[in-house]
Amino acid sequence: MKKVLKSVVAVVLCLAMVLSLAACGPKYTNGISTEEFTDKKTGVSYKGRIKIGAAIARTGAYSLVGEPYGGFYDLYVRYINEELGGVAKGTGEGALGYKLEATTYDDQGDGAQGKNYIQKLVEDDGVFALVGNLGTWNIVAAQDYIEESGVPSVYWGTGSSYQYFNPAQGNEKYTFPVQPIYNTEGRIMYLRAMQLASLEGSGVTSVSKIGVIHSSSDDGASIKAGIEEQRNINIQTNPDQPEVIFAQINSTTATELASQVQLVKECDVVIIAGNQTYFQAAYTAMQTADVRKPVITSYVNIAPATVPNEATSAEASDIYGGAWVIIDDSADERQKADLLRFIAICDWGVEKGIISRSTADSYLISAYAMSSFIALDVFMTGIDRLADKEITREAFLEAMESAPINVPISGGVNYANGQRIGLDGMSFVKYVRPTEAGAAASTGTFVNVVGMQSIDQILGELDDAE
Repeated sequence: MKKVLKSVVAVVLCLAMVLSLAACGPKYTNGISTEEFTDKKTGVSYKGRIKIGAAIARTGAYSLVGEPYGGFYDLYVRYINEELGGVAKGTGEGALGYKLEATTYDDQGDGAQGKNYIQKLVEDDGVFALVGNLGTWNIVAAQDYIEESGVPSVYWGTGSSYQYFNPAQGNEKYTFPVQPIYNTEGRIMYLRAMQLASLEGSGVTSVSKIGVIHSSSDDGASIKAGIEEQRNINIQTNPDQPEVIFAQINSTTATELASQVQLVKECDVVIIAGNQTYFQAAYTAMQTADVRKPVITSYVNIAPATVPNEATSAEASDIYGGAWVIIDDSADERQKADLLRFIAICDWGVEKGIISRSTADSYLISAYAMSSFIALDVFMTGIDRLADKEITREAFLEAMESAPINVPISGGVNYANGQRIGLDGMSFVKYVRPTEAGAAASTGTFVNVVGMQSIDQILGELDDAE
């Protein structure tokens, strides 16, 4: 009996110790802790902690996006904490910042998993904000839940229309899109297709018929809607518009798309409206069927790693697309400084032994790595505006809406008056094959052929060309 009592007492004492240790941990209110501490590992002192998180597909069909995106995300969080001393530091001498505590989960490109992880981040991990969730599959599955929860959501790695609000009402205001929305991109893609005839080296002399191969998912459907919208807008002032042939695809297997490709065979230019897997399948099917028309695709596909092998042939269809980051000579001083910051973070990661030189080099040519840089930086802009104030979700909303935000290596977004439309300016780029790019990249590269323009600016050029 005595032995049993001793065992019970021992268990009770252990539980008491565990509860005591738990009580000594930081206390959070909506993902914010204001208890000062020094990180024993790095020696950096902070005035508190801020929890953020994201669902990022690091494996599965979208790993070619999620791997560099998530890898740089992790690196930048460490840089922010260890080199910058955290976020919301203030301006006074010796001012301390908040340490970013970032949690990410690999949803493998599956919306059901993504929603579960997002719920976990909100309900179990208790994040202050979701920063940089990746993928259309996740926003379709989880946006309603996110709005109901009232948790800020900064930057979605998608152009889905699920994040488009103008003006936003209620909890919609806590969604802060950055990337161009697919509907807006569809409008731009239609105008760029018309512009090809005046673009040197396009091989297009006139555009009377535009083919649109689009997925049935949200990205393809939204781009299609944007194309139709812009064509209808143009008709109001100029009824003489190109004919548009739509071909919907439901498969990401190239051999199953032969009939859809035949529908666009006589078109002057073909728009492929869909994310990476749909783009790769449709483009490959076109080359197999000898439909070698210039292709315009979504900005989410503008990365050498996404380009199908068939595109490296000199006889293959040229690939064009929009880009919302500016890394060439057309960049202004602020954008050039942003790019130098991005490069410096990669170099820091190599110096600290966090990443290899080859990984850093892969980030330097990855639009996806740059995207997570942008996601975290936009969040930092808002939270830094609260450096000397109490940080609450309501205060964060006010800070994000208080003034326009410069988007790194890009243009700007303005969330004032409930505006949630993302960027509406894009440049126009072309894929240059490895044999044409020389030593630029073994996989080829994308080069700027038209600088960043808004819809109104493109329309103005088209009017001047008539």
